Amino acid sequence: MRSPRVVSLGWAWVLLLLLTACRPVLQVSLVEGARQLPAPRFLVEDPEHGDRPRYNTVQVLDRAGEMYWQLRAEPFGDLASVASLTYGEAPAGFTVLDGPRALQPGGRYALYVVGKNRGTLHFDVDPEGHITEADP
Repeated sequence: MRSPRVVSLGWAWVLLLLLTACRPVLQVSLVEGARQLPAPRFLVEDPEHGDRPRYNTVQVLDRAGEMYWQLRAEPFGDLASVASLTYGEAPAGFTVLDGPRALQPGGRYALYVVGKNRGTLHFDVDPEGHITEADP
C-alpha cells in the first residue's frame, strides 16, 4: 500500500508538469501591408504581457540553418523588446550580432524570438519577393 505522502508528491509532480507545459509562447506573425522584400515587418505578441512582449534575442535562419540576422538585447534582459520588428532594423536597445544578410526570392526562413518564452514564424519568399507564412 502506498503512503499518503508518496501519493501527494506524485500529484504535486503531475500538477507541476501540467502548469509548465501550458506556458504561453510568444506569437509571431507577418504585418499586413509589409510582406515584401527587402524589409518585411513582423508582429510579436505575448499572451502574458499585454503592454509588450518579453524577449531578449532575435534570430532569422534559412532552412539550412545559416544565420541571416541575429540581435541581442544590451544590456541583456527583456526591457528593450518591442511588439513590431522590421527585418534588418535593430530596435533601440538591441545589438546586431550577425547580418542582416539579404533575404532571397525562393528562400524559406524562420524568425525566432527568445526570452523567458519563445516564438517562431516560418516564412517563404516567392520569386517576386512577397513573403508568406509557411508550415514548419
